[in-house]
Amino acid sequence: MNGWKSSAMGNVVVITGVGMVTSLGQSPEEIFKALLEGRTGIGPIEGFPTEGFTTKTAARIGDLDPKALGISRRDARIMDTHAYMLVKCAKDAFAHAGLDGESAPKDGIAFFAGMGCVDYRVEDLLPAIHASMSNDGSIDYGKFYEEGFREIYPLWPLGMLNNIAFCLATIALGVRGENTVFSPDADSGAQALSEAALSVAEGRAPQALAAGVSEKVSPLNIARASLSGILGKDTCRPFSSDRDGTILGEGCAVLALESGLSAKQRGATPLARITGHGEAFSIGDSVPDSKAIARAMQTALEGAGLRPSDIDVLIAHGDGTPAGDRSEAEAVNQVFAGADRLKVYSSKGALGHMLAASSVVDTALGIQMLRTGAVPPTLNADPIDGSINLNIVAGKAVKMDIRRVMVSCISHEGQCAALIVEAAG
Repeated sequence: MNGWKSSAMGNVVVITGVGMVTSLGQSPEEIFKALLEGRTGIGPIEGFPTEGFTTKTAARIGDLDPKALGISRRDARIMDTHAYMLVKCAKDAFAHAGLDGESAPKDGIAFFAGMGCVDYRVEDLLPAIHASMSNDGSIDYGKFYEEGFREIYPLWPLGMLNNIAFCLATIALGVRGENTVFSPDADSGAQALSEAALSVAEGRAPQALAAGVSEKVSPLNIARASLSGILGKDTCRPFSSDRDGTILGEGCAVLALESGLSAKQRGATPLARITGHGEAFSIGDSVPDSKAIARAMQTALEGAGLRPSDIDVLIAHGDGTPAGDRSEAEAVNQVFAGADRLKVYSSKGALGHMLAASSVVDTALGIQMLRTGAVPPTLNADPIDGSINLNIVAGKAVKMDIRRVMVSCISHEGQCAALIVEAAG
């Protein structure tokens, strides 16, 4: 079990910039509006064959033009969707926070990211394969090792390292503070956000970026999720009695953090405060048990100096897996027993499971809830599982006074985490 106490952090940590891309848009406002309207970003997979997979849907983003993002043709050769998302969101958060001007020296800005696996593209190997073909259509390995391998771009292996995309993003921004990449599941994004907050609070960095980046939806990406046993057939149904698994999604969010004093000195507008974080781990059948999830939530509450009744909205992990939703619901009922006004929401029915990006995307959605006083409907939750016993927002959006939001995230490798964001004022 791990976490930090906001009272011991020294500086109040505020969020002053947000960049976000999902299957429903390329800005926090556009995405949140679509969620309030009950729209989904999940649709049929196009671009590669899905024969052999039980899942043939995903939530995928639209095309991002590397040239429009200022990415050179040379760099684009070792970049892909995940890298383009990270560069765009980082630049958007940077500009939103006003860090792209002269008010913040770039040398000290920290950068932490949660990122998933990066898969190779078959087309990158095709020239080498063609150059190595024998007359009967088979691969002549002698030809490959003599000449064919030269057709592979020399930097191609680097493209499969997730920290290469991270490095290219930091170079694009010109930041040179402390940095780390965490991987590969939802807890890694929460860890990036926690480390960024600690870096600012302890005075190690004047400002910090925290990112969560999904994997690109691909045959290998789907195969990994299928082997882990988390995928459903056609859509994600969080907390529904009909749930059968999750659906993968593409997306990214980057948050700019700094101390309240730094924001005031720079004239930046705080969007929210991050006040609590908790982590826990357990080994269950496929997900952390309810006790571990509850420990993470309780640690976050204790760190923020809050009671369960102080939380207005819980953005649940809610990935639509039978075991995952059950464990999380049991944990919520352990921690929030008697907190009847707690509203529960999951984004995955609309945006899919973005793995390492999910917790940071959900935190960005939490900021929108704090600013608008609205909670979107959890898509596909009806009919709600009667044994869940949660106050799930479903059917239509809810307007309410929102001061504090908790974000829960779960890894199917045993880790879990919880984060708390509060209204800036």
